[in-house]
Order: sequence, then C-alpha cells, then structure tokens
Amino acid sequence: MEFEDSFAGRLAQEQKGEAGPDAYGVVLSRVRDSLSKEFSAEQLTNAGPSVTEKAARTAREALIQHNSEALTQSKPRIMIHEDQFVQMVMADLLGMGAIEPLLKDETIEDIAVNGPNEVMVFRPGGWEEVDIRFDSPTRLLEILNRGIAHSNRKANMVTPIADAILQGRERISVVTYPIANPHPTAVIRIPRAKELTMEDLIQPAKNAGEKEKVQIEELPDYESLMQGGMLTAAAGKYLFAAVRAGLNIVVVGPTGVGKTTLLMILGRCIPKGQRILIIEDTPEIDLYPKDDKPNNVLYLRTRPATIEGLPAIEQEELVKLALRHRPDALTLGEARGAEVFDLLNALNTGHKNGLTSLHAYGVDELFSRIYLMLAQSDRGRFLDSYRAANLVAQTLHIAISMELVGRDRRIGTIAELTGEVAQKGTSFEPKMVPIFQHTGAGGKLDGPLNDSRHTRIFEQARIPGEVYRRG
Repeated sequence: MEFEDSFAGRLAQEQKGEAGPDAYGVVLSRVRDSLSKEFSAEQLTNAGPSVTEKAARTAREALIQHNSEALTQSKPRIMIHEDQFVQMVMADLLGMGAIEPLLKDETIEDIAVNGPNEVMVFRPGGWEEVDIRFDSPTRLLEILNRGIAHSNRKANMVTPIADAILQGRERISVVTYPIANPHPTAVIRIPRAKELTMEDLIQPAKNAGEKEKVQIEELPDYESLMQGGMLTAAAGKYLFAAVRAGLNIVVVGPTGVGKTTLLMILGRCIPKGQRILIIEDTPEIDLYPKDDKPNNVLYLRTRPATIEGLPAIEQEELVKLALRHRPDALTLGEARGAEVFDLLNALNTGHKNGLTSLHAYGVDELFSRIYLMLAQSDRGRFLDSYRAANLVAQTLHIAISMELVGRDRRIGTIAELTGEVAQKGTSFEPKMVPIFQHTGAGGKLDGPLNDSRHTRIFEQARIPGEVYRRG
C-alpha cells in the first residue's frame, strides 16, 4: 500500500483519479512518446536543461490538447492546475536525473548531496564520494524539487527547508540558500531493510567474513614542536585523541577569548570525509578553507525574521534539521538558548563528536549557564536541577575553559565530566575532575592530573593509554 507524505500529495493523487482511471496515464504516455522520439535514453536519464524545457512545454501542450478534446467529446477533463500538472509529469518521467541510479544501488544506505560539486554515499564501510556533478546550484535545486514535487513541497529562498518522501519511499531532507552552504544540499535515507525477517537476523550477514582492520590510532608528534604555546604537547595529544574517540566537548569563556577558533581546530581533528554539520549565526568556522569541495561538511546558519514577513529560522530548528542529515559530528558554534535541549538529547542518544561553546567564566559556571538555557526550551523548562544535571553529566564528556589574562589568551582548565551528579545544598550539578590545569601567572598547563573517566571510550578507539592516564 502506498502512502503520500502530505495532504497535498494525497490530493494530487485524487485529482489524477478524477480525470478518469486512465486519463493522466494516457497524457503521460503521450508526453513520454514525444520525448523518446527527440532524445536518447541517456539524455532523458541525465535530464539536462534542453530535456527539461522540452518536457515542460510538451506536458503543458498535452494537457491543453487533452482538455480541449475532452470538452468536444463530453469526457472528463484533467482538473489539475497547469503548473502542478507539469511538475507531476516531470517527476514521473525524469525522476532525479543522475541521482536515480544511486537510489537503486542496494549497497547504498544514504546519499548526501553537498552542493553541485560533491555527492557522497554511505555504504557499510563508511562514506565515499561518487563521480556525479551538476551544472549549477540552480540546476541541482530543480532536480531535487522535481523529486519531491508529488508531495507538493518545494525548497527555495522563502522556504529553504523541505522534508519529504520520494516516490520510491526514500526519505529526503533538502536545504538551500540562505541557510545552507554549500547549497542546495540533501540527504536521502534509503530503507534497505524493508524485507528483512527474523531469519535474516539469525543468519550471518553477507559481509560477516570481512573483518574490519582495527589499527591503533596514530597521534601527531607534538613533542617535536617548540613548546610554550597555549597547549602543552600532552594536552594537545589528549584533545586530539578525545576528538578521534568521538567525545563531546564544550568550550567556555568570555567574549573574544577564542572559543570559536578552538572549536574550529578541534573540528579539524575529525577524520576527513566524515559527515560534519556546523550550525552558526554568523559563519566563522571553516574546516577546509583551501579545498574547492566541501568534503562532506555542511554549514547551516540562522535566518532572522525579515521585513517582508518571512519567519526566523533559529538554532533550535537547525539542530533538529541537522539530525535528519545523518551527522557523524555536530558542531553548534555558540549555545545560547532553547537549542541546548535538543543538542543534549541528540548527543545523549548516540550522536558523537558534539562540539559547542558558551559564555561562562570557568567550568564551575558551566552547568548554571546550561540550566538557564534549558529553561528557555518548551520541554527543557520542566527539568528539575537533578534531571538537568544528570542529562548534562551523561551527555558531555569534556569541558575546556579559556581565559583572557591581560592581552594573553590561555586555557585555564581541561576537565572531564564523570557521568555522576553531586548535590550542593538543595540543588545538583554534574561532577567534574580536572585533567589539565593552568598553574597561574608565568606557569603552564599542567597534567594529566588524573586518569580519564572515559577510559573505555578511549580504549575502544584504540588510543594509547599514556595519552589519557596520569603519569
């Protein structure tokens, strides 16, 4: 049984039927035959501008001709608006162009279209790039909108976010300018497990004999560098390893201390090719500034309400959107309010490599600031201090405090959240232990002061023990 994903989509199907059981199909066949005489099968699959222009014109003419004949022969007309009819015919005949073969590839689980110059696919071994390019952002957006036309949804500058179900039942999320860079972008989730049975879970998978090669993580040789900067070699290795292990990190500090810069440096420790989504008000983070391609990184930015009446698109909405784009890592440039609830819940349910920052004067203020932000969320405001502290303790792994001393910027503390909650008077807060601590004026970042509380995660990532153990 087929289900449309919107009322408008169901209405379109009903309107097809109102024209008679075969009227829409007859006109569709007429358009298909006309195009087949003029274009090759390959041209129709790629659906370039000349094909789409001809298809739209032919569909419009075929509709007018059919309705004229229906009037003279006292037969039902196709009572669909001309523009909507053209969109439906284009979607039925041309599909999604070069993306269409990927939808039929049984080895692919997800497709990420990152602007016109990069298409990535996710197979059981991870993300890989495929050799597909599009002429321009406009051309790509036309193809994506054609794919979701049957659901009566469309991505454009006014409504830059469009979620729908393709005709093959694949879930798609499209985002475009002005909130996405590169643009347009889309992630398509392909439901490959539709026909699985209990027997399939009991029998070994097809690739069960192919064991993944597990190697000890190679860490940078920071010891060979001249020392004396913001980090010591030991602290640099620890943070690099923490990112590679997928730990969630929050950076705190006052305005202008360099929190965004540190987030960008941490983000560059994530292996290239993993799908990274970065949410900011003002674009500042650029992980690969020298590369022409996005490298599977999608940058999302908020949109304020406009004088033309367009609604604002806030960070809270973008966090929810990001989760539909299959992120391996999620960066929220600066946490300020209600979006914290969705971010914490996303990271708490299995998403790794969460990176964010917030205004606070030290790790001791971390929870009080987050608690105030949770109160701005429609759902987070109902959390008491214990449940809020437990959510933070179970979700975030590392807190880094940055300080501005005179004109010098420095890292004051690198602490770990232990996953436990401590009571202070009548309130609660997450327990933390310092791993690295600055010794004060003229001093340095000393540590490791304690063994990591996240040893199991480091071990699973094959990180050498000397990086996260004291002494």
